[in-house]
Amino acid sequence: ETLLAGSPSSYPLNACQSPAHTGGLRSTLNWGQRLDADGQLSVRIGVDHSRRRSDYRFDGATTDGTPRLRRAVTAAADDSSLTSSGKYARSWLQQHRFALGWDGASTRRSESRQQDDTALPGPGASQLLQQYQARVERIAVFAQDEWEAGAGLQTYAGLRWEGLSTRTSGAALAAVSNQSGVWSPVAQLVWQLPGRPREQLRLALARTYKAPPTRDLLPRRYTVNNGNSPTNPDQQGNPELRPELAWGLDGAYEWYPAPQASASLSAYLRRIHDVTLQRLFEQDGHWVSSPANLGGARVAGLEFDTRLPLQALLATAPALELRLNAARNWSQLDAVAGPDNRLAAQLPASANIGLDYRPTAAWTLGLHASLQRGGKLRLSAQRSSDSSTQRTLDLFASWKPSPRSQLRIALLNLFPQARQQGQFYADGMASWSSVSTTPSQRGLRFVLDQSL
Repeated sequence: ETLLAGSPSSYPLNACQSPAHTGGLRSTLNWGQRLDADGQLSVRIGVDHSRRRSDYRFDGATTDGTPRLRRAVTAAADDSSLTSSGKYARSWLQQHRFALGWDGASTRRSESRQQDDTALPGPGASQLLQQYQARVERIAVFAQDEWEAGAGLQTYAGLRWEGLSTRTSGAALAAVSNQSGVWSPVAQLVWQLPGRPREQLRLALARTYKAPPTRDLLPRRYTVNNGNSPTNPDQQGNPELRPELAWGLDGAYEWYPAPQASASLSAYLRRIHDVTLQRLFEQDGHWVSSPANLGGARVAGLEFDTRLPLQALLATAPALELRLNAARNWSQLDAVAGPDNRLAAQLPASANIGLDYRPTAAWTLGLHASLQRGGKLRLSAQRSSDSSTQRTLDLFASWKPSPRSQLRIALLNLFPQARQQGQFYADGMASWSSVSTTPSQRGLRFVLDQSL
């Protein structure tokens, strides 16, 4: 650590090691059965389990190398989930197709963490033991009807009920349970433009229900080893976290000029209630950041997407395919005054372009370029952040010597760019700022696929 002004951190010379072992198991069963000439039943069941074991060691010292702290952490995390979904659909009346179904999941996460701190050079040790479990159970049932309302006009209407139950328990923590349920109407209209069978308009209205991830429900604290501050706080889950509810309106113009060619321009509006934001507070002299439901948010966006194989439009054109996607997003938080009071996870703007060229049936050459705009972000009345815009360019070549094998070589991140991220806090009495620069590197990837 290089001190430019003010006081140094507690451990300006430090080092850490963090070996980890992870494993996972996933299995899915799909079953379908036609019950009669007009009815069909489909069922899907899935299980998923993952585990992580890690050991962490932190050694902190003064600038002259005098040891001050040795921290050893042993941690374990297990995630298990069981999912099930199904639908019974049948034709009824004239040009109607009716469906009944369900969609459910039971997810459990267990975490344990033992932290042993030894103050150096003299005697002095402390131990922190944390054990938590979180369970999220979700069930949804729905009914929907799709029918041809007229020439070139398809309509879709449905009603969905979704219930959510969360329970969090652990050492020195009274069990916290939450239950909620919501009715969600869904309506969609697709209209093929008269005289233009390759063009259509789409309009949809829906209410959505977003459950919190189990990791956000666990109150386990991820402590900062050095330099705890408003711009570098500890991280902690919140067992009181509720789901987000949103009303959404989507519209799109879609054009299919030729087989395998498409273009669309879409827009969306969202009104989110109980939006999840990071709340910063000070506890026992330590700064902590924790997710919390803080009011509402208004979200909007535009997106353009196209895929154009030139030979689908003109038979004599080269075997070149163009893919282009561009999006612009806006959001505004009720709990945070502007400007720049947008959702932290939302990209203000992004663009992707891809080109594939096939000189022969066996060879494909291509490139992919992307841009993700950063910018200023207001997190609260006291907190803000700033991030740099990111640009990447990848090149690849693919060779298929036979229908069952393929070799792909890719040059990744051809023009490396460092990512800059700034965190700022000011409350009228004191201020903190933290700016980090993360370099990136070029990459080379070989992938060989062989079908048996």
